[in-house]
Amino acid sequence: MTGTDLPLHDGYRAALAAVHGRAAVARALAAEGVPEGPVHVLALGKAAEAMLAGAATVWADGITRALVVAPEGSGAVVSAPAFPIDRRPGNHPVPGAQSVAAGTAVSAFLREIPPADTLLVLLSGGASALVELPRTGVDLPLLQALNARLLAAGLDIRVMNALRARFSQLKAGGAAALCPAQDIRVLYISDVPGDAPASVGSGPFWAPEAPLPPDAAPDIGWPELRRWLERLEMPKPAAHHPPHRLVAGNADARRAVTRAAAEAGQQAWDHGLFPELSGASLAAHLTRFLRDGPAGVHVWGGEASVRLPERPGRGGRAQHLAALLLLLWLARGWPRPIEVLSAATDGVDGNSGSAGAWFGDRAPGTESGIRARLRQAIRAADTAAFWEALGQTVPGTQTGTNVMDLLIVRLGRPPRGAGERPPARKRASGVHAMALRALQIRDPRKKCECVERLLEAWRAGGLAVDPRDPPPVRIEVPGRPQRPELVRPQDLPKRGLHTLHGRQALLHAVAHIEFNAINLALDAVYRFRGLPAEYISDWLQVAAEEARHFRLLSERLLRLGSRYGDFPAHNGLWEMAVKTDADPMERMALVPRVLEARGLDVTPGMIQRLEAAGDADSVTVLRVIQREEVSHVAIGTQWFRHLAAQRGLDPEPTFLGLLAQHMPGRVRPPFAVDARLAAGFSRSEIAALEAQAKPAGRPEFTG
Repeated sequence: MTGTDLPLHDGYRAALAAVHGRAAVARALAAEGVPEGPVHVLALGKAAEAMLAGAATVWADGITRALVVAPEGSGAVVSAPAFPIDRRPGNHPVPGAQSVAAGTAVSAFLREIPPADTLLVLLSGGASALVELPRTGVDLPLLQALNARLLAAGLDIRVMNALRARFSQLKAGGAAALCPAQDIRVLYISDVPGDAPASVGSGPFWAPEAPLPPDAAPDIGWPELRRWLERLEMPKPAAHHPPHRLVAGNADARRAVTRAAAEAGQQAWDHGLFPELSGASLAAHLTRFLRDGPAGVHVWGGEASVRLPERPGRGGRAQHLAALLLLLWLARGWPRPIEVLSAATDGVDGNSGSAGAWFGDRAPGTESGIRARLRQAIRAADTAAFWEALGQTVPGTQTGTNVMDLLIVRLGRPPRGAGERPPARKRASGVHAMALRALQIRDPRKKCECVERLLEAWRAGGLAVDPRDPPPVRIEVPGRPQRPELVRPQDLPKRGLHTLHGRQALLHAVAHIEFNAINLALDAVYRFRGLPAEYISDWLQVAAEEARHFRLLSERLLRLGSRYGDFPAHNGLWEMAVKTDADPMERMALVPRVLEARGLDVTPGMIQRLEAAGDADSVTVLRVIQREEVSHVAIGTQWFRHLAAQRGLDPEPTFLGLLAQHMPGRVRPPFAVDARLAAGFSRSEIAALEAQAKPAGRPEFTG
């Protein structure tokens, strides 16, 4: 390596420093004044001690006492505090007797806080198992059986936490319900994709808007589950959430790596979280990209799943992935220079005793028998011994954080004529420039095809964020055909569905909304920079699904003897896009959560009217759109809350304030409550929307 190259270990250390619990909490609290009254601190999870140290640095004069629940042996990092600390160990990854004892202590701690005092909660991954307090009638063996089966079932973390909450007094907002304090503030470090506060530690201070009913429980190979769910009391829906603020996540760690690379003069790409592939499939996917990828530093994050044999050896996810990548790189004849570091951010990779593993050009690529040893280590899930024999482990340590794993790769230039595609006449643009190209296409068919290719390229790793892409500019008119004619909303004719012409007009209006939605999703990718790679993934997926909706509606219009452009339409969606092009938080609040959410309210009524008219084929199309639009609004909700949390804002009053500022009285009932709840609205938000509404008029489908 030359003097300007980035040593991967330095990049890893930069990532750990960026997300360390002490620094993350200190940064978050430094901007806030110390509360006037006493402050009680509850720190839960793998990073509890480090997060408490950060709070003690900034708010030492205000903290009265603290309760810490962390893994046994995590170590005290608060030196000579001015307040008493009660430390309790918990069990992990399956709750045990220590977890229940810790849960009992947490319950007593919360109940003793006076209403006028402040509770500061410091929450990090691992809290689900470390702190437990079973509901009445539930014992520890039952909880252990449930958790063991959930971990083996490979369920979505949100479903796992919804199930855990039914058996626990502390999860899914249960802890908040025990505390009389009016001022509760939650700072959290995320170890889950999406960074949702309901998923970290099973959301002890985040009650669900729509608790999981018994008939929606997944099959985890445990017949007793359904009967227990029917017997146990349903959690109460959330009326209000204490403000939650994300202080560190995997995206922050990846960003630190790319920043360090840039400071060292290297090109760097953040590829977001790993694709949802198993270990071997993921390694093959990454190897295909790395064989032809651009020279420079590449970083991914997440948790690569590993299928374990009946009696696994020593090792963890990070070492296993490094072994798979080394095996595949050797099998391809070491096509170009490469350095790889795969490590856990909490410093503990499974039962290996190390944080991960690394290899590079000076690894034994030609040593006799290396591939046979690798295959045996991978089959036995015993990769720790392999890396230890080479002396290429990443030292294990208590890092003070846990934001999932990191994979950092430095690619050199391939030998001339090998491993790299011929250079193009013009440099390949990054994802922002390509989103702009798709946005500017006027022909609807070509735009839809381009969006599909764009999503495929992004998912395959052939497209990335390129800092050389030009900065965004305002787009008054996006790419669209000459027709339809654009008029004011009030100038659109009413759509009676008792005639063919009326049904054509209605479907045309919906098709126009879906076409605008393609442009909106592309603009969200093109315009707003510096956000996590997951943001780009989400909005490219939305763009592709909106394109599919547009095609379904266009095909239906053709069968009814019409086509897109035959009727006038309005431009409300894009006008709001222009008004919100300076602030991604405003865009997420006012476009997905207001204009597009309006479609959730009015589509059921359109379906009923089309059913009454006997148009079953149109009903089928609208049902597909309604189902998928719920997820689109949910994506907008997720990123609005993410951006609000970054700014230290409470999302619900912030959303209602933006609505009052920009669109007073524009959101009118009736509301599709179930659909809005599924899309991330809380019941208190829906109640506030009803309260702010002017007298209801005819609902207008504007988004």
